Amino acid sequence: MKFKAMLCAAAIAMATASSAVAGPAWEFDTPGNDYSNGVWNFGQAFTVTQDVQASGLGYYAGPNDGQVNDNPVALYQCDNTDCLGGGATLLASVIVDNTYALLGHFRYVTIAPVTLKAGVGYAVQGVSSGNNYTWNNPGFATDPLVTRLGGPRWVLQNTPDFLNFERNDQSDGYWGPNVFLGDAGGFTGGVPEPATWAMMLMGFFGLGSMLRSSRRRVQTA
Repeated sequence: MKFKAMLCAAAIAMATASSAVAGPAWEFDTPGNDYSNGVWNFGQAFTVTQDVQASGLGYYAGPNDGQVNDNPVALYQCDNTDCLGGGATLLASVIVDNTYALLGHFRYVTIAPVTLKAGVGYAVQGVSSGNNYTWNNPGFATDPLVTRLGGPRWVLQNTPDFLNFERNDQSDGYWGPNVFLGDAGGFTGGVPEPATWAMMLMGFFGLGSMLRSSRRRVQTA
């Protein structure tokens, strides 16, 4: 009975570990308007409703060929909660190219995990590099943990820039950059985390012990 209880506990722990949030900050069913003109810096300020890990930064891939164009993407923590005025601290930056897997409408690059804190303002900025961008997308949805702060931000320039931007009134913005929340294995196909491995080993140990115990009982009988 002890082994059965151990196995059940391990299974529950594994299920809990695997159910952790993992996915993009925002996505949509299909691109609405899709354009390629100029080198634009697009961004979005946001907060999270509970602490969550950011494990990747991504950029929108063109709908016809699924390609990106060496797009710079940067994640900032704002000095002010609303990300208006003041400055910001750079948390991570990447170049998104076509060696990275396509997930939905974005390609993501792994970053050293960053813990996003509830109630703190963040901004993700990305440069189109003359590649596609999109807006007014059917089925647009934001992760329940994410609260977007106002409209999207954009300016015509070729580097991610937190301070120099204009506000835009499109209901779901120009996309652009994205943030992947949770375990990076959600977009890299990575191996289980150490904690998950530990739970799996515990489960295997419990199962093996149960089988040995069952074998002994059969031999005794």
